[in-house]
Amino acid sequence: MPSMSETIENPATYAPHEMGLRDNVGSLIFQARLVMTANIDQEFAEDPHLAGLDVTAAQFGILAYVLKRNVNSACELCHQMDYDRGAMSRMIDRLEAKGLIRRVPLAHTRRGVALEVTEEGKAAFPKLQAGVARVLNRLLRGVSKAQVREAENVLKRMLANA
Repeated sequence: MPSMSETIENPATYAPHEMGLRDNVGSLIFQARLVMTANIDQEFAEDPHLAGLDVTAAQFGILAYVLKRNVNSACELCHQMDYDRGAMSRMIDRLEAKGLIRRVPLAHTRRGVALEVTEEGKAAFPKLQAGVARVLNRLLRGVSKAQVREAENVLKRMLANA
């Protein structure tokens, strides 16, 4: 059996007439994302150390992109996170009102702004990240580390093929 590091050409994993609509990898990834998001939202709301931050899973994603991936514009966030501009603007407004993010005018243009995570946001991020880790660990009960790494490699391969 080839290892994950070997390139495997398999263009016909699914035949349209044989593909289950609920149990194919795309549908399962989508379902897992919905479950993760709901569980993260619940974790943030119920954890006494996080509830006061009033942050959602989607808002955590924005903090993560700005802080860890150096994405610093609403337009870029929309592209990376697949949100429309209106929804993104409202989420940024909420994070700004909570003091976790700020809009900073760009010096070279009168219209552009960059996004920055505030000191309060930077302090909150590790607590939120720990909440996400708790959710993932709960959802991965009964799954070995090797299986998780294999799944990560498969997903990375899918992304590389995009």
